[in-house]
Amino acid sequence: MDFLDMQELLTELLNLENVKVNHYQNCGSQIILEIERESTSSICPRCGETSQSVHQNHWHMARDLKISDKDTVLKYNRRQFKCKLCKKPFSEVLNFIGERKQYTERFAEYVIKQLMHSNIHNVAKNNGITDDLVKSMLEYLRKKMEIQPE
Repeated sequence: MDFLDMQELLTELLNLENVKVNHYQNCGSQIILEIERESTSSICPRCGETSQSVHQNHWHMARDLKISDKDTVLKYNRRQFKCKLCKKPFSEVLNFIGERKQYTERFAEYVIKQLMHSNIHNVAKNNGITDDLVKSMLEYLRKKMEIQPE
């Protein structure tokens, strides 16, 4: 399988809307996927204007669901755009990861579902994360559910 076929396969396996895999590293028990949004623009949250003017790049890492029993980490760029109308910078919204989070929403949901049959400490240990991170995920998802319209 050549590199382009592997990228397409990983993009399909990742199953994130409007996101493609650009590069990957197999690091033993961990896979690192460098991803990017397919869209070249973002909408200003202040005025609703669409911007294509990238102001800055901010690279982050986030834990995601396992692939082939390997921990998966997403390396992603949360681009900062500059609005031409209101002249202010803003960060793009990524619907699969909360702002300032080091895990995807689906990974948080996966971890929290495990609490139905276990406790915080064991869930944290089984996922290679801290008790505090499990508590943080629980709080994040609770708040997210409170603000979602029915």
